[in-house]
Order: sequence, then structure tokens, then C-alpha cells
Amino acid sequence: MPNKTISIPDDVVSIIDNLDVPFSRWVTEQLRRHEAQTNMSFAQQLVADAALATTERRLDSADALATGQRIKRSAPW
Repeated sequence: MPNKTISIPDDVVSIIDNLDVPFSRWVTEQLRRHEAQTNMSFAQQLVADAALATTERRLDSADALATGQRIKRSAPW
């Protein structure tokens, strides 16, 4: 996949510099989290959860919340 270029405001540069991961990885994780929070089929949820589980970082409370919300939306009860 080719690299994509985005423009960001100058005041955001310092925030990016303070991230503990490379910006591209952070963006990827945020996009995956956003996708995971949308309505998905159960199979798609499993794939999204597997993608999150294969990251090199420890999952945080936002990941747990997104997973719980997806389960709640798709639960039969």
C-alpha cells in the first residue's frame, strides 16, 4: 500500500512529538478503534479484535470499552 500524506495544524506537532509510538502506528490504531466502534457483523468484530490483539502494545481501557460496546450491540439478549 502506498504511503499517504496528511496535513496537520502546527499546534498538533507537539502532541505528535509526545506520543510514545510512531505517529503512523497511532493513526492506524485510532482508525481501527473507530472502525471497531461502528456496527459490524460478528465475524467482522472477531477480525477487528484479532487485529487489536496482535498489536505490540498492551490494550487499554478504550479498547476494552469498544469491545464491550460491540458485544452489547450484537448480543441476543
